[in-house]
Order: sequence, then C-alpha cells, then structure tokens
Amino acid sequence: MTRLYKYVLMLMLTLLAGFTQAAEPALLTLFVPGRTLDQATEAVKLAIGARNYTFVRQQAIDSRLVPQEWEAKSVRIVYFCNFDMMNEALRRNKLTTQIMPCRITLIEGEKGIDLVAVNPAWISEQWNAPDLQSGCRQLKQDYLAILEEAAI
Repeated sequence: MTRLYKYVLMLMLTLLAGFTQAAEPALLTLFVPGRTLDQATEAVKLAIGARNYTFVRQQAIDSRLVPQEWEAKSVRIVYFCNFDMMNEALRRNKLTTQIMPCRITLIEGEKGIDLVAVNPAWISEQWNAPDLQSGCRQLKQDYLAILEEAAI
C-alpha cells in the first residue's frame, strides 16, 4: 500500500509540474535512510521548532476520509506554522491561504523515509504574484533547512 500512495502522490505532482515550465522545482524532497515513520516525525518536529515554527498537528494522509482503523500507517502529513510570517503573508495577498499552514509529507518505505514538501517558490511562480515571491523564496529556504536538519 505504501508504494501505491507514494506512486500516486509522485505521479500527481509530476503531472502538475509538467503543465508549466517553471524555474523552480515543484517539490522539495529528501530521503532519510534507516528511520521509522515515528522517528522521522519526531525529527521533523524538532527541526520545525529549531527554525522558529510551531508544530500544529500531524495526521494520516487519508485522515477523516476512511475509518481510523483503515488509515494509511505509512504516509503522514506534519503541519506547522510561523504565525507572524503567516499574518504578514495574508496581509499581502489572500492567495497565501492555499499554502498555510506549511506541511511536510512523510512516506515510509522499506529502506527509510521520503520527506516531501510542495515548493512555495514554485507556487508563487504559478500565481504570478511578485509581492509574494520574496517571502515564498525565504519559505523555501526554511523548508530546505527543516528537511536537512530532520535528516541528521
């Protein structure tokens, strides 16, 4: 089942990315070998706090779509936010509600965990909103720092 979720997620995002010739990649990804989903989730939470973000919640990818006992055990979404940054972004442009709160998807495989996030800099290119591009590029750097720290 894990491979199916991973395949469908990657296929959907690859197709989405193919609709445009963007300078930015659509996804930010990092593979963390030798960890369980719970270990990787805790590492992501610690990295979130270290970057001045607040952990909001975590859930299975199909949470509330199926009975809880049927939920995917190998794909988890971690939500987080920097509320000051969110307020500033919302004042600039209401489009930012589409990417708030921030999220990282963790996908457990046989050899480790894939960490996947949609690149906010890629999203701002799609919006053609120059007032958001600087903030989205900074958010991308924060995502990358969180992913890298979680992999240590």
